Amino acid sequence: MTTQTISYQEAAAYVMPNDVHKGKSLGWIKENAPDYLRWLAVQMNPRNDEGHKIKAFAQLVFNGKPQTPAKSAAPTNGKAAKPAPERSRARSNDHSKPKPVNSKAQKNDGEHPRIFSMMTNKAFFHVEDALGIGKIKFFMGAYQKGKGSSATVIHYVDVADARVIAFDLAVRGTLSAKFVDYKGSPKGLNGKPLSRVLKIEDRGNEAKRPIVIEAANGPGEITGQGAIKPAGKPTAQVAIFLTRWEARKLGHALQAYLQAWETARMILTPPETITGG
Repeated sequence: MTTQTISYQEAAAYVMPNDVHKGKSLGWIKENAPDYLRWLAVQMNPRNDEGHKIKAFAQLVFNGKPQTPAKSAAPTNGKAAKPAPERSRARSNDHSKPKPVNSKAQKNDGEHPRIFSMMTNKAFFHVEDALGIGKIKFFMGAYQKGKGSSATVIHYVDVADARVIAFDLAVRGTLSAKFVDYKGSPKGLNGKPLSRVLKIEDRGNEAKRPIVIEAANGPGEITGQGAIKPAGKPTAQVAIFLTRWEARKLGHALQAYLQAWETARMILTPPETITGG
């Protein structure tokens, strides 16, 4: 099977934190996912010492040779190796993340790798991977210097919408039309319906920062179709303003991430079994 070569940087940022083999030893992967081991040993193009280490051990296991014990090595004596500590596993992905500016704002739970981050003197904005549920997560917050966060909001964008947003922002620095997305959870607000609303719009070339991304969370109401609409004023609302250049940076980062994720899916999963998206 011929597949496209993916760099180690792309693998570390997009494939390894999200695939079903996370935390598994190379010995386990050899027995249960030989195609993935072949990719690690043959196709991966390392770009740093950690990448070379991973590839070297993968080649040893792929060729049937015993491994030298190491933190990332496969098990010896036929015993399953303990998964590396979360701190060690995360290190291989840290090179693709921006350095924290505010520890409270930048904190990540490890389940949603960062795709793009931006901070102003009043707000922070993170775009994160929630592709396990077919979404892109927008995490935003407002804060005051010396006082911490005053409001935080979360919105989950469908992959199909995220593709269009990424393309428009990357190419045009704006959207072809105002984007409004209504989401929610039936029991997300103290056991009651939670409404989530995301708006992205262009204020025009007269504005220094024309692209506005605004998200609001608050009480919701379930409609007859099962959707959730806002019910009253939001309990938290945050907006961040981007220049066209910043909007294009966001667009390119999101577009590249989605393309790498889709390529990895094609490599790790036979096309005929892929569903959703």
